[in-house]
Amino acid sequence: MDEKHIMDVMISGDLPSIYFNEFGVGISKNDVFILLRRNGKEEAILNASHIAVKSLANALNQAISEFEVQTKQKILISDEIEELMENETDADDKQIA
Repeated sequence: MDEKHIMDVMISGDLPSIYFNEFGVGISKNDVFILLRRNGKEEAILNASHIAVKSLANALNQAISEFEVQTKQKILISDEIEELMENETDADDKQIA
């Protein structure tokens, strides 16, 4: 699917829009389940085949890589941000002591 088609669908307002900033993943022998949350509240669950999810993961990785190259900015993942925040807190605690 090309970007123009995606933008046309987004602009049309014909489909519901779901924003999420947290997620959980589950997998069974048949499918993958992705629970989407916004600020700790469940918003939606996606249920897809292994093939579709792996294809989605590859497409997302490619899109993010291209974005990072274009903007010359690495997008940090949640674990990296948490580690940086913990290191900053540890440094602050040492300065107080």
